[in-house]
Amino acid sequence: MRDLPLYISLYLLILLTSCTGQTGEESSSSNAGLRYTISGTITGLNGSLRLQTNNVTLTTRNNGSFSFQGNFIDGSNYNITVALQPTGQLCSVNNAIGSINSANVSNITITCIDYTFSISGNISSTVLTVVDSDINDPGSQTNISNNTAASAQIINNLSTVHGFASLNGTNRTGDRFAQAGDPSDYYQLNLQQAQTITLQAVDFSGTETLQGDLDLFLMDANSNIVAQDTAGTEFKSITVPSDNFYYILVAAASGSSKYTLRLNSANTAGLSSPQSADFVPGELMIKFRQNLSINNFSNANTHLTLSHHNRSRASLAQMDTANTSLKLFSHHNNTNNSTPEFLHELKSLNFTSYEKIITLREIKRLNSQTDIEYAEPNYIYHALRVPNDDFYNRQWNYPAINLPQAWDITTGTPPSGNVIVAIVDTGVFLNHSDLTGKLTPGYDFISNITNANDGDGRDSNPDDPGDNTQAGKSSWHGTHVAGIVAANTNNRTGVAGVSWGAKIMPLRVLGTQGGNSSDIIEAIRYASGLSNRSNRLPAQKADIINLSLGGPGFSQSMQNTFNAARAAGVIVIAAAGNDNSSTLFYPASYDGVTSVSATDFLNEKAPYSNFGSRIDIAAPGGNQRVDLNNDSNGDGILSTLVNETSASRSSAFVFYQGTSMASPHVAGVAALMRAVYPTLTPDEFDNALRNGKLTNEAGDAGRDDIYGYGVIDALKAVQEAQRLSNGGTPPTTPAIIVATPSSLVLNLQNTAQLNISNQSSTPASITGFSDNASWLTVTENTVDANKLGSYNITINRNGLNNAIYNGTITFNLSTGEVLSVQVSMLVGNISTNGDIGLVYLLLIDSASGNVINSISPASLGNGNYSYIFNSVPNGSYQIIGGSDIDNDQLICQPGENCGGFPVVSALQDIPVSGADVTRIDFNIDIVSSVTSVSIPSQNKATSNKTVNNTPLKQPAKPPANNN
Repeated sequence: MRDLPLYISLYLLILLTSCTGQTGEESSSSNAGLRYTISGTITGLNGSLRLQTNNVTLTTRNNGSFSFQGNFIDGSNYNITVALQPTGQLCSVNNAIGSINSANVSNITITCIDYTFSISGNISSTVLTVVDSDINDPGSQTNISNNTAASAQIINNLSTVHGFASLNGTNRTGDRFAQAGDPSDYYQLNLQQAQTITLQAVDFSGTETLQGDLDLFLMDANSNIVAQDTAGTEFKSITVPSDNFYYILVAAASGSSKYTLRLNSANTAGLSSPQSADFVPGELMIKFRQNLSINNFSNANTHLTLSHHNRSRASLAQMDTANTSLKLFSHHNNTNNSTPEFLHELKSLNFTSYEKIITLREIKRLNSQTDIEYAEPNYIYHALRVPNDDFYNRQWNYPAINLPQAWDITTGTPPSGNVIVAIVDTGVFLNHSDLTGKLTPGYDFISNITNANDGDGRDSNPDDPGDNTQAGKSSWHGTHVAGIVAANTNNRTGVAGVSWGAKIMPLRVLGTQGGNSSDIIEAIRYASGLSNRSNRLPAQKADIINLSLGGPGFSQSMQNTFNAARAAGVIVIAAAGNDNSSTLFYPASYDGVTSVSATDFLNEKAPYSNFGSRIDIAAPGGNQRVDLNNDSNGDGILSTLVNETSASRSSAFVFYQGTSMASPHVAGVAALMRAVYPTLTPDEFDNALRNGKLTNEAGDAGRDDIYGYGVIDALKAVQEAQRLSNGGTPPTTPAIIVATPSSLVLNLQNTAQLNISNQSSTPASITGFSDNASWLTVTENTVDANKLGSYNITINRNGLNNAIYNGTITFNLSTGEVLSVQVSMLVGNISTNGDIGLVYLLLIDSASGNVINSISPASLGNGNYSYIFNSVPNGSYQIIGGSDIDNDQLICQPGENCGGFPVVSALQDIPVSGADVTRIDFNIDIVSSVTSVSIPSQNKATSNKTVNNTPLKQPAKPPANNN
């Protein structure tokens, strides 16, 4: 039995030897039994790829080498296929089929490419947007000069224009205006009265190349300048004076800037808006800093002649306009001194307008110098117009303001001395019988001999020779005003004055051509006992100054003068103006000046009277078109005047109307107060006014924009003077309820929000609200227990005819006052199509933020555009687009068009996954806020128009809907 294992072992050995010898007979190769690999390279893969051969699979996400390891024997066949393609890609295999030939296989190549898709949509331009026809972007195909009136661009009267202007060439390679500037843009259109036009110089505070100051002018068909705003500020605004055809001129005063020009709807409800002021061409007011050598200044500016060399106050400078070279106006790095084309044209069309623009340019040049505190126009003021048409149908009389009751307390004679009221006007007929003994020495401050009409310039004789060279045409305005204040009273002849005891200081500033700010300033300084160009001072300064004159146009010199007068203890009263407008009217609108509107016989607003935020008080102004008291005379205001029918002047008494007549009523009452309380200060007068101690309500409770704090009440005013004289103190500040915005101009909008808040610590609430228009609805949105907060405003245009509509929302307050908000909206068959001009649409990769493509949309007409991005791989994207009117390689800057999906302020990702994406629609509008982000916001574009080495604005002239 022990021999059996040996037997079996020998048997197995023989068997194995036999088998080995059989394999060797079938294959003589020395590689029999080895295993081989199949490998290669992958390129373009972006995802997960699954490969397969001979039931063996391989999954990879990597480009580069791949390998099927050790699974194949010599002589075996293989066929490499793609079992699963990566998402959005197509991978193909080269050298996919073969046999193992005693070696590894390494020549397999797999190439992956993306499936590509498209993103498309439509773009809508915001209604009534317009592109300046000549902009700095050379890619813009439309480049039509609008530099002169003859080539003015036609626009709609409610348009919003975005454009570019440059005084000189930008000196920047690639710019359309690199060498020669684009100093002016003219627009022509029909405008409606009270439309407001606003201009934003977007790059006013810019840096380097793009920094500039732009001016705004409105001209009639004959190129007369009817309105202008040339303030050295980013925003300009003017108001259209009447329905007519106009040119709007945007002119570069310095540098280069984008701009936005907005034409707002007519403001027939009287919403406040600026009005341009007239001024003397070739004259300007200059205030020098104390460190300036005036002699050096004069030597360097020989074209200017100064009225005096006193640095403590403004000097009147006269300029030789006709022969002054425009080279004098080079400033703000202006290197090209050639005269702009539009000034050449204007010089031949309208020399006065040319002179005015040159004067304003000289003012800007001076204001750019560090040793000049300010330079400003020499504004022209006029005696207030006396409206005489059927609209002016209101009137007044003395009992309406309780003068008889006040006279029971005082007739205006103080315990000692005199109360003096300075009448700054046309002068006074010194020999008028009803002014005998009422006049103190005055002065004639009219500097221009022609304007003075008395044969000389400034002199010590304030007698009024007439403000018209034609007989019978003079107004004798100052004489009429003086009689209202203090005509001899209770003397059995003539008329009564408000204050029987007051004295008049006649100061002459208005002549045949009106008056200018320089002369008026000197008169105010004289009246206030301050140094002036008469080189004399009154024996007693005035207690009150009355100014029944004015016009538009703020003057810093005059504001400074009123500050000085007020500091000297003088109360200043001025007429609000006779234009039935809320436009700011000066000097009534200066700080520290009491502005007086006019009422009629019924104690209601006179139809001509101005109104608005600066009205402080109302007084009788009259209305000569009616006779409501049946005395056979128009209900004007009767006062002293001049009869000039004979060779010599004689005393007369005539009815006039206007805020010129209302103002001296308040001045006269202030004189009565000073008689009772001689130390009455301007602050005490103002505090009493604000707290209702001098007035009666005429309509709405509290202060409003028509009557201010109410109609003057002489009795209450005198009683308040008695209280102050006995040690009374002014009450605390009342509640101040305001609306934000203060008015609503909705144009084509259907909804808006209005916020009502209390700006004082004194509590108050809204007790009710209402509106006066059928198309206007007001509802609470979010309010607190006092009903303060936000309100919804809704417009319903159904059934309304084409027109501009105005309404009023009234909020009743717990203080007894009311807050009124004006609402304006438009109904009209007006073409509202907008124009976006050349726009660059950018396709941005959401993950990296890189711009991967740029195209421009194609116009479909009517303000609509289409676009399509082709060859878009799978991924996630954002779309933004905008113009580049200044060619600085940045889009979506203020003053340029901008839009994105769905809105530029909140871009959303657009996923592309195996299919075309359509209907990616959005709107493009003009960026008006200086805080809006530009694209790119952090990476400045290089000169080849790339961001992060990807195209921003390429191609410069892309064909529509192509990449």
